[in-house]
Amino acid sequence: MIKSIIFDFDGVIHDTLELAFNISKTLYHNLSLDDYKDFFNGNVYAGDTVSDENKNKKFFSMQNKQFKELIIEREIKAELLKMKDQFDLFVISSNMETTLNNYFENNNIIHIFKKVLGVETHKSKVEKFKMLQKEFSLTKENSIFITDTLGDIREANKIGFNTIAVDFGFHERERLKIGKPLKIISNFKELLPLIQSL
Repeated sequence: MIKSIIFDFDGVIHDTLELAFNISKTLYHNLSLDDYKDFFNGNVYAGDTVSDENKNKKFFSMQNKQFKELIIEREIKAELLKMKDQFDLFVISSNMETTLNNYFENNNIIHIFKKVLGVETHKSKVEKFKMLQKEFSLTKENSIFITDTLGDIREANKIGFNTIAVDFGFHERERLKIGKPLKIISNFKELLPLIQSL
């Protein structure tokens, strides 16, 4: 029985693809959208392109300013609040914890997550899964991971966590299928009944 839901943030809770790509284009001038999406076929920090710490700092600085203006979609907020009444909710992201916590606070939902783990904690999502396993006794039987990228599915697979993928984020359905997630959905409202059925 599922007791805990672990969310990726970008592309799942908020559609940040255009925002993030436009910032990245200012740092990597010849970057195409397809190239940018390819960053997320594995751990985004594992490749040479995103290992430049100075560019990463510039990216996050520019992103933080824009995140202050982001308003969560009403439907997604309502669904998260429903889930909070039935499950423990967590976030594992490649984004910054401080940025995400500010977003959650600005949208009055910071209280619904038991823990938010970002890049400050570790660049590897595998390691962040292990941290949640140890602290909250999460297992593949009692937890599910929700993400929008092939790279995240691959990291969850390494530690044996089942994944539900969403095709309205960074990666399209065909690419997500490569990672063999448990299910691929196209609307956030599909998530709660699906998890309740597991």
